[in-house]
Amino acid sequence: MKHKSPKKRAKQDEGRHLRNHSYKSRIATATKSILALVEAGDKEKAKAELLKAQSLIDAAATKGILKKNTVGNRISRIMRRVNSIA
Repeated sequence: MKHKSPKKRAKQDEGRHLRNHSYKSRIATATKSILALVEAGDKEKAKAELLKAQSLIDAAATKGILKKNTVGNRISRIMRRVNSIA
């Protein structure tokens, strides 16, 4: 064992990868549930879910998981779909 640094870095990277993947998965699930509600035409529930998803997506930007512009684009797209319900 020459150096501990590369092993530690690999271990940290793996932990970050799992954390980031988990967060992105939660965001994707929330987005899918909103789109399902939009398809069903349930505006009130969709708006309630939108608030939860928006919170998750914003937190991902704060934690550095998603970039700031990506967050804005995602929220904008979802919001547009929710507001399109008649």
